[in-house]
Amino acid sequence: MLAATDPDAPAPADLRAVAAMLATEFPIPLPGLIEATDPAHVQRWILRDRPGLKQWSKGRATLVGDAAHPTSPYAAYGAGMSIEDGYFLGKVLRGVDLTDLTAVRAALQAYENPRKVHTARQVQQAWMLGKVFHHTPALLRPLRDLVFNHTPFLQMVAGDTNPKEINKQLALIQD
Repeated sequence: MLAATDPDAPAPADLRAVAAMLATEFPIPLPGLIEATDPAHVQRWILRDRPGLKQWSKGRATLVGDAAHPTSPYAAYGAGMSIEDGYFLGKVLRGVDLTDLTAVRAALQAYENPRKVHTARQVQQAWMLGKVFHHTPALLRPLRDLVFNHTPFLQMVAGDTNPKEINKQLALIQD
């Protein structure tokens, strides 16, 4: 369960009680799952944003997923982009002589370069959605909800544009 909080503030003494209170706004089975969770297994995990790396590959090694382009969990993009990374990495390495360092480096760069633009956009989108949905000050939330509920803004930003970007990546997957 995600909740905006001051990362420097001390954690509540009873995390499960806080989670149970937050879960009252959610349908069954979530409240019961939290109630059934041993308090020793409830933890606070502070999310921190960090910029993506400028270079993902060095020598024969490369990074994929959140290691290369860390994504806030607000939009669930991280797992999908990791799977895409694996596909595109495998595709560029297919047929490459892995004993040829120059060929491996070229293949890793061929994986990395086209992925950077897409993943940077997805990371930015997830960050923005996190700010809008989880960090809007309480006094502004009714205005935010009014705009989202009665204008096409949210649909244009998250519902139309982003799936088009993801579909462009999926169209590149051909085998």
